[in-house]
Amino acid sequence: VIKMADKIVVDHREQAFHRGCLAKLAERGEITDKNIYATIGEIIAGYKTGRESDDELILFVPTGTGMLDVATAELAYRKAIGAGIGNHITLQQDIDIH
Repeated sequence: VIKMADKIVVDHREQAFHRGCLAKLAERGEITDKNIYATIGEIIAGYKTGRESDDELILFVPTGTGMLDVATAELAYRKAIGAGIGNHITLQQDIDIH
């Protein structure tokens, strides 16, 4: 499936070659960064195009750079709100972003 994909999309380029299904291919030199079409962030931000046709085969390889953690935290948060449980805390942020 990996070699049949029209586009390979990852969550993190460097990590994709050290963990997950691409690691062994990378180790054998069968896949390099040139084979990666984009990161999911590049597609979401509009820097790269996602699906361009109905028959295009896109392989997404998430290696777990926090994506699963964020999705799980969101689910837990919504369930807690729905159940009326948990504690509200206020966080102070001292970061100046320009």
